[in-house]
Amino acid sequence: MNKFKIKNLLITFLSAIVFSSTSAFADGHVKYSVTSANVAEYAEMLNPGQMNMFAQYPDTYRMDVYEESASCQLDPDIASISQSNGTMINDNEGIEVPNFGQTPFPDPSHPQHFVWNYRLASSSINAIERVQTSTNVKADGSITLGQQETQISFPTNPRTKTMYADKNLYALFMQKNLGPPRSAGTVTLVHDFIDSYMQPRKAWQYSPATRRVRRAPDIAYDTLTTAGGGIVTVDQYGGFNGAQDRYDWSYEGMQKMIVPMANDALADNPINVTHTAGHLDPDYVRFEERDVHIVHATLKPGQRHLYASRTFYFIDGLPQLLLYQDMYDGNQDLMRTYMQTHVMGNLGGSGLTSDDQCSVQGEYTFDFATRTYSGGNLFGEAIQPSPTVYNAEEKPVSFYTPDGLRRYAR
Repeated sequence: MNKFKIKNLLITFLSAIVFSSTSAFADGHVKYSVTSANVAEYAEMLNPGQMNMFAQYPDTYRMDVYEESASCQLDPDIASISQSNGTMINDNEGIEVPNFGQTPFPDPSHPQHFVWNYRLASSSINAIERVQTSTNVKADGSITLGQQETQISFPTNPRTKTMYADKNLYALFMQKNLGPPRSAGTVTLVHDFIDSYMQPRKAWQYSPATRRVRRAPDIAYDTLTTAGGGIVTVDQYGGFNGAQDRYDWSYEGMQKMIVPMANDALADNPINVTHTAGHLDPDYVRFEERDVHIVHATLKPGQRHLYASRTFYFIDGLPQLLLYQDMYDGNQDLMRTYMQTHVMGNLGGSGLTSDDQCSVQGEYTFDFATRTYSGGNLFGEAIQPSPTVYNAEEKPVSFYTPDGLRRYAR
């Protein structure tokens, strides 16, 4: 694997506090706990981002590792049509697949196959209605809460009823910010395409200050998100989205790693309990040993992005969930790390076609320079004002238009 310079990775073992190996809030038996006192023993199973968490927070950071839980399963309707690989076209910015709406590469053999499988995984659902929560946690532990009301339709899903003439259209996305007050009322509409070589993303935004709808061509790549506290880029939202064209991609192999899985405790407990200064409370985060595929992205010569390189960690098997992402600056110093948490089932909502499907519970970005972190797409009965509806009734096509945006904003 590529070697990177990582600042502040020296860990002071003698001064570390050894924590209890039991976690009172997660189901199952704790096999072992990783602390700053024994982290060197597990370094080969940890990504650089997690190693740096121990370096920055030696007295409080801990990973409780449990027995392996049940594996997440691919949606049966998608699995039935995902029997053979597609083909990447247009400099790998587009794909051709045997069956419209399938997992593009059920037998991945190229680094971007993993990215494509992850990018298009959301279309296992035909439509989503949800209100999710976001958090921004300062170095002193103070928390700013936000909420976003979101409607999404996926035209590629085999259950989608609305007919779209454009077969390159991947997702129609409408999101209204409900808070905090400084961003409340801002509404964003996105038309996302499968092949960005042929059709770059289109976006519009309504500003309550001007009461106008305007094109928003910068909702892509390393533009910062509204709710991310200044540390989350647009193409980092949801783990990774949009065009892949600014990077060269390489496959770095598969290895057994310690990763977050079955994170029901984060969904079942309020944010002021699970969120602490620097990182999530270790009592509420559940980890397991799983096989993980590692894909690295290096910025192409002449291209620009805040992240000069990024490393992605995808779980083995379908669906290929994204578990971690490490982001590096131009000096190849580790800027941030990202962790995605999951639960099996629908978090009290409705609409999944089987109980062994997994849903994202949350995504968390940790910034090492500011010692702040941001949580996005946070779901759970203790967090959401209403449950998510998967495979919801689809909005009419007119909803996802600039005029529909204007009506929805008011």
